[in-house]
Amino acid sequence: MPRLPALARSAIFVILLGYAGALIMIFALQRQMIYPGTGPDDGSWNTPPPGYETVQLQTADNLSLRALYRAPKPGGKTLIFFHGNGDSALNSAFSLAPVLGETDGALMMSYRGYAGNPGQPSEDGLYADADAGLAYLRSRGTVDRSVVVGGFSLGTGVASQLATKGEFAGVLLIAPFTALSDVAADHFPWLPTSLLMRDRYLTRDRLVAGVPMLIVHGKRDGIIPVSHARRLAKMREDARLELFDSATHNDIGRIASHTMRDWLAGL
Repeated sequence: MPRLPALARSAIFVILLGYAGALIMIFALQRQMIYPGTGPDDGSWNTPPPGYETVQLQTADNLSLRALYRAPKPGGKTLIFFHGNGDSALNSAFSLAPVLGETDGALMMSYRGYAGNPGQPSEDGLYADADAGLAYLRSRGTVDRSVVVGGFSLGTGVASQLATKGEFAGVLLIAPFTALSDVAADHFPWLPTSLLMRDRYLTRDRLVAGVPMLIVHGKRDGIIPVSHARRLAKMREDARLELFDSATHNDIGRIASHTMRDWLAGL
């Protein structure tokens, strides 16, 4: 068999070297890409939104995390909510204000490494943060059957994991993914993302049966394709799936607010 010309061999070597470099870079920097919202305290904990107070949560690995808490009134549900990867508890409180009823409470979570909270985010770390949030609600006398577990984007991976820890009133998934590794495969089909990803968030394996579930997603979502929501709904055929023609990733919460409010009120 004839040998490749030297120029062709050099070109192949450069391509392979560049591919290997891309693999190494993405593996090394993946957590910076997954968790871009980490940063210092911006002072928002000192001025919580009306009706909320800043509270401290203790994780199993001895971190003290701040969150925003709004106590429920008699007969109300309590939403424990996990924000997206570049978001915050403060923004969750404002954006979900139209969703909560007058008697409903909320615990708007903030992750380790976010908004001045100690620690560095990781999949296991965020699960520990979620456990601390649930423990806090239980310590306030909130029973699981009055708790709704919710999340947006990255937070849906955290919410789906927490939903396996009790018998809750409902699960709310806003712009969810089947798995974070699946989203990576959508955006980087030329990379072996299933091998590279350290934090996978396997929502598709954690769809708890028997609990009311609402999935909302925008058909124009360019970050997490709507196909993820459709696949999740097929795995939980009793889940309610609501798709919005004009919604993108970042405005789905606003556009779907009335749908989410009516669903929450009906639990």
